[in-house]
Amino acid sequence: MLEKLFDQYKQIMGFKNLTLKELKNPNFKKEFILWIQERQKYGYRYLDFLYEINQQILDRTTAEVGKTELDSIVMPFDTTIISEGEFEDIEDKSRLIRSKFIVYEEMPVLYFDSCNYPKLVALPERRIDTFMTQNPYSPYSISNWNGLHNSGNFDIVVGVYGDIHDKNIENNLKMLELLKEGIIGNDYKFDYNTDGNIYYAAVASKRKIKTIGSRTI
Repeated sequence: MLEKLFDQYKQIMGFKNLTLKELKNPNFKKEFILWIQERQKYGYRYLDFLYEINQQILDRTTAEVGKTELDSIVMPFDTTIISEGEFEDIEDKSRLIRSKFIVYEEMPVLYFDSCNYPKLVALPERRIDTFMTQNPYSPYSISNWNGLHNSGNFDIVVGVYGDIHDKNIENNLKMLELLKEGIIGNDYKFDYNTDGNIYYAAVASKRKIKTIGSRTI
């Protein structure tokens, strides 16, 4: 999954000819790490943005999908994580579901492709009602996510964020626009905001009230 994050770095920076071999160069590796650290700061500001638009996603009824340990934004919290990547710094491994995730016939499904033999597996028995991801690596990463929402059984929170000078900002916003166009009805919201040079945008379901214990949020 590092390759996907590296490809995203190239898109954002406008570098077309870089390869993973560049990470063997100490100077470039340092630059790449600094970029990751900067994006992590943007990610936590994006979390504030989600709270501002009334999206509560920090408990296990929400699953963050398809991110790595380097660009996850929920590691310090209790959110479920569905990812093919390793998350060595998570103490409670029960939060982690190691798998690729797809949406099949409006249902969330784990996808395994062992020895070129695809296998679809239903999610383990656990209460997940919201699926989230941010800065998808490609439109395919959120393929059919509008179906999750349209099923009426699940909520989605799909967002993008970054620097307003990023080379891929238009593509990011177009991904959200295409997702939005596939949603039936009006029980969702689209929000866009900026804070200095940082931009945030998200398409999110707006119909469920979560209850944790006796506290409604």
